This record gives sequence, C-alpha cells and structure tokens, in this order.
Amino acid sequence: MARVVRKSSSSKSLTKNVRSTRQPSLIREMGDADFGTLNSSKNGYVITYDSVTNDFMLMSPDDVLITSTSTPAPDEFISQLEQQLDLGTISILDIDGGGF
Repeated sequence: MARVVRKSSSSKSLTKNVRSTRQPSLIREMGDADFGTLNSSKNGYVITYDSVTNDFMLMSPDDVLITSTSTPAPDEFISQLEQQLDLGTISILDIDGGGF
C-alpha cells in the first residue's frame, strides 16, 4: 500500500492511504465481460458491447450483421458474400485492429 502526503498551506500535512489494484491482463478478467465458457463453439465470434446489460459479450458474425440492420440481411446478400469472399486468401498479417 502506498502513502500519499500532501502539504497544506498550514503547517499540517494531510496523509491519505492509496491502494493500487492490478489491471486485468486478459479480457475475460474484466468485470464487465460476460463470455461464458470459451471453447471451439465460440471460435470466430466477435466481442460486442451490450448497453442494456453494460457488459461486453461474444456474438457470432452472422448475428452482428443481422442486428446491424433494421431487417435481417437478405438471403441474396448472404449468398453473394459467400461467393465473393475467399477466406483462404485473407492473411491475418494484413488485418489492422486500430490503435489503443
């Protein structure tokens, strides 16, 4: 436990105890993450934030597409995506996750 001493304008000094807590090193250690059991059935899921429950959760990419539109994605759109995307040609090294 650390101790912080702040000198006041008078001759008294104010002392306050400070407790440091370890920051989570894994997302599942965060208090607002509800992932349930992580196994192969959740492989490929994405992390989303649920403002109703105030938690981060895992969601399938299909559900992300469906909930991001006011109506479910048309079957023709899904078929076209499946035809045009070749997941075997996507390199993980080319994916930019942004900055934090």
